[in-house]
Amino acid sequence: ARRPRPATSPTLNTHISPCQTTMSRAYQITSSCSVSFAMQEDGWAMQLLAVTCLSLAAKMEETLVPSLLDLQIESTRYIFEPRTILRMELLVLTALNWRLRSVTPFTFIDFFACKVDPRGRHMRYLIARATQIILAAIHDIEFLDHCPSSMAAAAVLCAAGETPSLTLLNPRLAVNWCIGLAEEGVSSCYQLMQQLVGGKRAKTTAAAAVNLCSDEVLSCDSSSCTTPPPPKRRKRSPPPVIT
Repeated sequence: ARRPRPATSPTLNTHISPCQTTMSRAYQITSSCSVSFAMQEDGWAMQLLAVTCLSLAAKMEETLVPSLLDLQIESTRYIFEPRTILRMELLVLTALNWRLRSVTPFTFIDFFACKVDPRGRHMRYLIARATQIILAAIHDIEFLDHCPSSMAAAAVLCAAGETPSLTLLNPRLAVNWCIGLAEEGVSSCYQLMQQLVGGKRAKTTAAAAVNLCSDEVLSCDSSSCTTPPPPKRRKRSPPPVIT
């Protein structure tokens, strides 16, 4: 059976850390394969899933968790009430078997950057650039088959390739950085990232739908879920509230 394509994340809050963004994306991918959604790319169900996964990621990483309203206040088409998000959290947690501690590429970036640049001359650039590349890659479904360590190694190699004194690095050398790295996986991910960075590859974002297997949380009728009025340039209407 073909694996359903997960929902893509809308831009929610610019103050979320890269690690939380990646964890949220991982939750979306896993839960959308188990909990199916009949959704469109700009639909309310997709945004609800994104907000819910971001909330769970924030709870795992932050000691002071932002309010649910703060998590969805930027560039949102819909506003969800806290009780709706909390009910959705239970559905996602069930799909994840309550396993929220996800290993992300950011677990490995600092270590791999040190391997590439032992003297530390370009460490800050390597980490910052690799972070940018990973955040761009996690929204492309072609990277779903690559493990976090391979993505981290490939991103650091791409960043090193943009540094004149480090351009001679071979992806095959990354296999020795840590146990579990495979040459085929790193090389494949590295090639995809090079295409993504070079603009030669269009992101294959997941806008395809998946079926909702539980509608107890996501039932949306005319009284509880409304779409905003057509956009007018004169005055912008506030996003609707979904209960």
